[in-house]
Amino acid sequence: MRVRLMLIMSLFVILSSFISAHGQKSVSEKVSNALAKFDAVIKPDKAKRSSIETIFTDFYTAHEKLRSNIQGAASDNRQPLQQDYQSIRKQNESLFADRDNRLKKVLSTEEFKKWKDEIEPSLRKK
Repeated sequence: MRVRLMLIMSLFVILSSFISAHGQKSVSEKVSNALAKFDAVIKPDKAKRSSIETIFTDFYTAHEKLRSNIQGAASDNRQPLQQDYQSIRKQNESLFADRDNRLKKVLSTEEFKKWKDEIEPSLRKK
């Protein structure tokens, strides 16, 4: 009986960890997804596509680092203060602003408008 219970518990832990890990995409998957959407809407040339890939790789890497810092603090059982939330929010907004500023330098005005109106909304989680 004890062995069955331990087997069921370990199976549950393995399945739950698999399900939670499966829900998150890696940085390269996110970049590939963004590039596919750019290719469909804007069709950038090779040089522009390379620049966009670098911008999104940097953005998603920094975003994952910020996210892991938040999760690390939460796992330490620290109670987040309102200041911490505001600080994290500002850091997150600065990541998005930096990404958009870098994209403005690479894309034309019309392409940037397509980015803001069509591509960016489609990349958000649903």
